Amino acid sequence: MKKKKLIIWLTAIALVVALVAGFVVFSFMDSKVSHELSVAEAQQILDKTLDGLPKPTAVGANRIFEDLSVTVNEVDYGLEKDVILSCSYKTLSIGDVITENKQQLIDAAYAYYYEGRQAGKMQNATKISLAMSDMIEDLLKEAKPISGDVTLYLYEITDGNFSLYLSDEAVDTFTGGLITANNAISGVMKANYNGRPVDITNSGTLRTGIKDCLSLINYDSQKPATGNALVRWFSDFSDDLYRNFIYKDRWMYLLQGLGTTLGITALAGIMGMVLGFLVAIVRCTNETTGKLKLIDAVCRLYLTVIRGTPVMVQLLIIYFVLLLPIGVPKFISAVLCFGLNSGAYVAEIVRGGIMSVDKGQNEAGRSLGFNYPQTMINFIIPQAFKAVLPALANEFITLLKESSVAFYIGVADLTQGGLKIRSLTYSNFLPLIAVALIYLVIVLILTRLVGILERRLRKSDR
Repeated sequence: MKKKKLIIWLTAIALVVALVAGFVVFSFMDSKVSHELSVAEAQQILDKTLDGLPKPTAVGANRIFEDLSVTVNEVDYGLEKDVILSCSYKTLSIGDVITENKQQLIDAAYAYYYEGRQAGKMQNATKISLAMSDMIEDLLKEAKPISGDVTLYLYEITDGNFSLYLSDEAVDTFTGGLITANNAISGVMKANYNGRPVDITNSGTLRTGIKDCLSLINYDSQKPATGNALVRWFSDFSDDLYRNFIYKDRWMYLLQGLGTTLGITALAGIMGMVLGFLVAIVRCTNETTGKLKLIDAVCRLYLTVIRGTPVMVQLLIIYFVLLLPIGVPKFISAVLCFGLNSGAYVAEIVRGGIMSVDKGQNEAGRSLGFNYPQTMINFIIPQAFKAVLPALANEFITLLKESSVAFYIGVADLTQGGLKIRSLTYSNFLPLIAVALIYLVIVLILTRLVGILERRLRKSDR
């Protein structure tokens, strides 16, 4: 019987592996271009694309393209229906010139902007751009010729129809630092006017006007969607991973949120255990001895309210109605709310455990000369605690998951971390899936620990 099951499993695994391998082989067979290009054909496509690029508005900046030449030396092929062009280029060192004179450009732009405003003229980026074009033209006369190598890519959009992909890095390289020049201007936050420094951090019009003289207008650096389904999916998935988690260390939102979630769960769990045991003891004492009736009534009201209303409503009431007006922080409010909520369920779990202990244990303790509190502490509660320990552990797991609603009051927990990434990237899938997987992993670990605990308890019973 075991051999038969093993054969079935091995056959199923082999079938899955064969299907996956076949899909991969088929995908990569479909990943190459349908029409191979000669160096001359690639050069023609490259020249046509560069000639069609919208140029900078400054007359002087257009000299870049007058002196620019990009020559295809070698053609190779990739696995995304792409043609790899090894090229050499000659251009002007615009990046060096603009970077060296960026403060001079900003100062001149500010003087034109400020004096125009003082004269009652409306100044905008277009007027600044026109006013600065002559100065930029003069500066570019100092640009030295440079040359080097660059790798460009053609992608087959449809059969035999190729599109040149211009990444920011490639454009910056063969234009002699055109993008570097724009970044240099973007980084200047102070201007000098009549010998005094002026903060222009919020004066984006100045920088925009200068950059309009240099920027390539409407050029698209978006990589074309080509290749087979598997390669496209993997490429898109890799891009999404980078954009959602790697870029600017966005994964830290999840890590910091996880720390907050575990902190809320641990503190609320401790509070819930203490409160739950106290309520359970009060209720059991009242049922057994008839004492503590008033306190028992308060405990019953507490259990009714907490167990009868949603935890999210409790959280909103506790924070916005009760604690926010007196300045209690969000984190403390969340701990109090989840602690109170957990305490109600712990109380019923513990009460059930205490009531399940045979009454003879109570009578035996009393017969040995112990009073009721001593009997509870030394005989009843230890036995009840052992019986309800797995249920208490499961309540802790439930508490961990319920704490995910803390983001409704602005607590930066794990769920809020995922939503923060989602708000930055406008991506729904990966941030929320990441949050769900982190919760799942933690719950699986806790469930495993509870299982080990239950097995040990069963061994001790034997």
